[in-house]
Amino acid sequence: MIFTSILKFEAKFLRRFCAGILLISLFANVFAQETEQAISPKLKVESQLSTLPAEKTPAIQQEQSALSVPDFSSDLVGEGDQLLITVFGQPDLSADVIVGPTGIITLPLVGTIDIKGKTANEVASIFSRKLEQGQYLLNPKVSVKINQQVSRSFSVIGEVLRPGRFPLQGQMSIVEALSLAGGVTPRADKHLKVLRRASQNGHTELREFTSLKLDFDDEKNNDSLMQKILPNDVLIIGQQKNFYVYGEIRRPGMYPMEDDLNIVRVLSIGGGVTERGSASRIIIHRKSDNGELKEIPAQISDTVLPGDVVMIKERIF
Repeated sequence: MIFTSILKFEAKFLRRFCAGILLISLFANVFAQETEQAISPKLKVESQLSTLPAEKTPAIQQEQSALSVPDFSSDLVGEGDQLLITVFGQPDLSADVIVGPTGIITLPLVGTIDIKGKTANEVASIFSRKLEQGQYLLNPKVSVKINQQVSRSFSVIGEVLRPGRFPLQGQMSIVEALSLAGGVTPRADKHLKVLRRASQNGHTELREFTSLKLDFDDEKNNDSLMQKILPNDVLIIGQQKNFYVYGEIRRPGMYPMEDDLNIVRVLSIGGGVTERGSASRIIIHRKSDNGELKEIPAQISDTVLPGDVVMIKERIF
């Protein structure tokens, strides 16, 4: 009797123990799944980041930095440039100077320095060496930054969308300069003048260097438009020149000038002479240099100039 009761008690204890083990195992599996779900997104993101090339982010940052902040350290310093000179740890020795026509600047302690034809890095080396030679500082650290580089710039004026002065960074063609100025307006002339500085008798002045035709469809002309501009060049695009034709012409009005324009071409542009008109009775109204208006009897082969007014008269019979 006692032995039977002991066996029943052990069987009941064993069933409860197994049930407890099963319940603990179930809770452990659920906890493991929840933990894996919570951690797996983080591991997934970290694995994706680890697959990116290590050099990609710095390369992008360097490219963006190069586009936003031009590096003038290798450019020559010239007249009108503004230099920000910094001596690290010595704010009293730092300076903000503008280069004059002679190329000489005055710096603290060392006095005047001739920086004509020097780069910003070379100016920093000269200043640093003079500070050390004068025993003002031991191993000075000098930085020179060109804040405004007026000496390396060009101007575009006239019939462009954004006329003004632009920095010349590296080499730039005439076409690129016009593009930087927004391109030409509908009123622009078909010719462009380039003024360039020239020295004579110790004086520097702007002179006409070349005159180009703005015809991008002409392959021969494209070579001249791709020539490089120089610092201080001035590109001038004038307003379109016109001529006028009235009288006994089929399409009277104002027309843009063309190269080598003559009376025959004018009659063709105007649609020809009317039935009452006479090709032998043509007068050109032209202003002289002093502003006086003249009437010039014209022949078929006569040249037409900008601003001319061509009048086609009626025939006599």
